[in-house]
Amino acid sequence: MTPVLLTIDTELSPAAHQRGVNWMDNFSTAILGRVSDGEWGVAYQVDQFNAHGLKAVFFVEALCAQVCGLDMLKRVIEPILCGGHEVQLHVHTEWLEWIARDPVDGRRGQCIADFGYTDQHRLLEMGMEALTKAGAPPPLAFRAGNYGANNDTLRALATLGIRYDASYNISYLAGPCRIVANGPLLDATSLDGVIELPIASFRDFWRHDRPAQICANSISELRLVIAQSVARQRRAIVIVSHSFELLNRARTRANRLLVRRFERFCELLSGRKADAPTTGFGALEPTALIAPSAKAHPLRSHAGRTVSRMLEQAIGTILYERA
Repeated sequence: MTPVLLTIDTELSPAAHQRGVNWMDNFSTAILGRVSDGEWGVAYQVDQFNAHGLKAVFFVEALCAQVCGLDMLKRVIEPILCGGHEVQLHVHTEWLEWIARDPVDGRRGQCIADFGYTDQHRLLEMGMEALTKAGAPPPLAFRAGNYGANNDTLRALATLGIRYDASYNISYLAGPCRIVANGPLLDATSLDGVIELPIASFRDFWRHDRPAQICANSISELRLVIAQSVARQRRAIVIVSHSFELLNRARTRANRLLVRRFERFCELLSGRKADAPTTGFGALEPTALIAPSAKAHPLRSHAGRTVSRMLEQAIGTILYERA
């Protein structure tokens, strides 16, 4: 069996806050996914997961509570926990701009990796404290906003008792993701005191790695990720989505192509519970994740799938990305 971690980055929009959008409207769109043709965010996603017997992990951004209040964070967390899913820690350092009592003495950065170890430790500690005060269990896992972690992040997590990190995204290594390892990470590994669980990825054309994300992959590609990972006995499969991912980019209505893909992916995972069960970090067995194994090789797609996905995305843009 290869466990699937179906992860949902769940966050208010710092950009909307900067434009003057109040937190209630920001919450309505970015968390609830409430738009002109329905509601497609956390509640809808929880309902779909439950209808298909799936377990999901919601990485909830916590620094925004220092700006928008703890009551807002409670509203994010409650339906997730009531639905039987996991809440883990997510941090976007863009929120520092509006925190009244500055925890890092005016230092700023788009990613947590832009800060030194001491600042990172403090920011992670603040996020953990906010989550637990809002009703979540102490987090076991972390994902950096923008995937922007480095090895200091991992060391700080280990000191704080957070066992898992899921920030490593091979497609972001030339940018915000600055986690250094002995070669590309393609499967779970022990690194700097934590277990790093990289975002699943596949080669969609020559030397190009594409992360396994619902809005960025066709259902055929997502099926490939699950099937090849199971066949190669990967230790875990980490899939990414967002609380607002099923909306169009303007966040005015649903992108129905993505909604249908999301539903089909839930059906796919439901049908593979025997060999690729969805799970949370709390149910993982750490020793199994870091046991010696053969060298992992990239998952591979082919040109036909890539072209098909590009055509599908183009149709979705024409039909749904006009406000």
